[in-house]
Amino acid sequence: MPRLFMYGTELQELEQLMMLVPKFSPRQKGLIVVGETTDVKGEIKKCRSCEKCGKENCGGAACTNLANSRGMGRVPYREMIIECFSEISHFYFRNRLSDLVASSPDDWFISEAHEIRFENICEILRIHKKDRNPRYLATLFLLTADGRLCSLTKEHIYSNRFEFKHIRLSGMTTNSYALYQVAKTIYTGKEYIKLNEIADKHLIDNQTFMAIIHAILIVKYGGEILSFEM
Repeated sequence: MPRLFMYGTELQELEQLMMLVPKFSPRQKGLIVVGETTDVKGEIKKCRSCEKCGKENCGGAACTNLANSRGMGRVPYREMIIECFSEISHFYFRNRLSDLVASSPDDWFISEAHEIRFENICEILRIHKKDRNPRYLATLFLLTADGRLCSLTKEHIYSNRFEFKHIRLSGMTTNSYALYQVAKTIYTGKEYIKLNEIADKHLIDNQTFMAIIHAILIVKYGGEILSFEM
């Protein structure tokens, strides 16, 4: 988010909301929070140890391809968070991550309704999570996290793409708009939301923050993590 003129005043939150809603000024350059962890085919990149030993999974706790290790119970949720976001030093973002880990979420989805919406679309479009591009799954995960957002975007979700240019938003909350912006960032690789916006507790609530973090984990580790127990 650009510099806030009302920072530190009672109007700070109002200004933040104005900067987020549609039809206000576009964002300028900044940090994209989703790094390149997949190759051009959407497959999870091997870590250096995997490449060195020639295995699909070297078995290390910090291995980028954690599917096997996670499935065998060797890599807890906390370690996945640490490995994925270890290079981000933003103070408030890291505080939110600590709070998320401490809350011990019991599911990857933020609600039962979220999971139902996600699974219904996967069934209708015959999407198999284990062999689907992680960025596609992460985008779908975010677009189905909010009921209103899902209703506005579902007609533009296809088995092989998302037609963001045809989506028209209305009646959106700040949280649902944040989900949309992160989804668009993940899918296109262009920045539509900044790290300090995601880190702001006054702007994005805890459930929305959790959905964003879990979507980024899907990008890094693949759709297999949705079948792992928390």
